[in-house]
Amino acid sequence: MRPRDLIFLKDVLVIGVTAFGGPQSHIAVFQRTLVEKRRYLTDDELMELNAMCNMLPGPSSTQTICAIALKRGGTLLAVLTLLLWMLPAVTAMTLVTVLFNTIDKRGLTLDVFRFVQPVAIALIAYSGLRIGTNVLKNHLGKGLMVFGLLATILYPQPWTFPSVLLLGGLATAFTKHEAHSLREELRMIDWHRSWVSLGLFIGVFAIAAILGAVTQYKPFVLFENCYRFGALTFGGGNVLVPMMFEQFVKYRHYLSAEEFVSGFAINQAMPGPVFAFAAFAGGRSLHSMGYSLQVLGCVLSAVAIFLPGLLSIFVVFPYWQMLKRHRATVRALEGVNAVAVGLILGSAVVLYTNLPFHWINSLVMIAAFLLLDKVKMKVPPLVLLALLGGFVYHYINTY
Repeated sequence: MRPRDLIFLKDVLVIGVTAFGGPQSHIAVFQRTLVEKRRYLTDDELMELNAMCNMLPGPSSTQTICAIALKRGGTLLAVLTLLLWMLPAVTAMTLVTVLFNTIDKRGLTLDVFRFVQPVAIALIAYSGLRIGTNVLKNHLGKGLMVFGLLATILYPQPWTFPSVLLLGGLATAFTKHEAHSLREELRMIDWHRSWVSLGLFIGVFAIAAILGAVTQYKPFVLFENCYRFGALTFGGGNVLVPMMFEQFVKYRHYLSAEEFVSGFAINQAMPGPVFAFAAFAGGRSLHSMGYSLQVLGCVLSAVAIFLPGLLSIFVVFPYWQMLKRHRATVRALEGVNAVAVGLILGSAVVLYTNLPFHWINSLVMIAAFLLLDKVKMKVPPLVLLALLGGFVYHYINTY
């Protein structure tokens, strides 16, 4: 490992602890830390990788940060990045799973986290505007940004992201303007890694399905279910959660609806990837088999849910590099990036409209935006300030 790779991994761990608010907020944190602060990549490169990941099944923000690591340092750095990125959230949900029987769920309050969401929305809006100033190069780009913004607000469906990104790319792919060459930015394409990853992707899928069907042993079934979710889920956590509810609560009766909803509420208050909820669902599914297997269920579920997303990046990345050799693809990326800015800004609007309407949420969001824009406050202290504000708010309301 090179010293600069160790610094990158340290940044990933810090992001994993402080990235609240879901995948759109995660991209905003990536832009703030990895682009603005460290300059590991440009805004254009971040939007390109995020666009690629939004067209794949799996957790898009997780795949994006792994793709950044893969482009920067290769396979080992990408694997270590995944482990450090998921570690805080998975560890927290594992602890919640083990302690769940001793938690008085009626007394459990999430008031301390109530200001994290408005802060996350402010971060999304701020980063979207910052990226837009660097990415939007002409009137067509601004128009595509508006198109992405309206599509996200009016049709917030799983298929919206990949569809509008594709349309944005087509809108600029065949324009007449000269596209800058990316040949000098490309490294040697690793086709061997792509084919090995594809074999692993299919092989693990097949072996897990056979073991689960033949043995009906709950840990094997659990691994197969979570691997399938990670391999086939488009749209991120918003689509994953109802699928898991249908499978684990309604069909297999591994845990109750009350347990599921309570665990998801806690997961929403945690930093890091939403897919870490699989650790809770997996652990609770095996709680009747003892603490050791309960912890094993958390680990198995987390590995199974994230592994397909990482392997799919390894499979697709060489083809992405190859496509970028063509000028039409370079032109298309301008449209993709412009639409992606609209998707980020639209996500901020959608998240805001889903917040409980209260003047204090709007006030916190505006204050957070001003702190980011005028004071240049970093994300970790801003999140800590939001948590402190939530604690004070809970104390005032309680006493």
